[in-house]
Amino acid sequence: MGDNTFVYLVMIILLVGLVVLLFRRSTINAKPSHLKKEEITKQYEYEMMKLISKYEKDKDVLSQKKIEFLKQASKELHNNIFFDDAEVKALISKLASF
Repeated sequence: MGDNTFVYLVMIILLVGLVVLLFRRSTINAKPSHLKKEEITKQYEYEMMKLISKYEKDKDVLSQKKIEFLKQASKELHNNIFFDDAEVKALISKLASF
């Protein structure tokens, strides 16, 4: 009976150690919200620039694609926990001015 208790104790200690290790790893990799916002903003700006360069020769198609992109970006940003409504409006306005 003593042998089983020792085995269970070792298993519990290993399990607790694994949980602590996983928890520490997940908190270390988290980015501050202002860096995450900046990263997301840069990605939307990059996507808009790609869209503009792809359709720059056809202004009508470019206009249509920009509207579609802005609608999609607005929808995604409103569902994003890092941005409030005022920040979404400001970013969409900035993207629309490209």
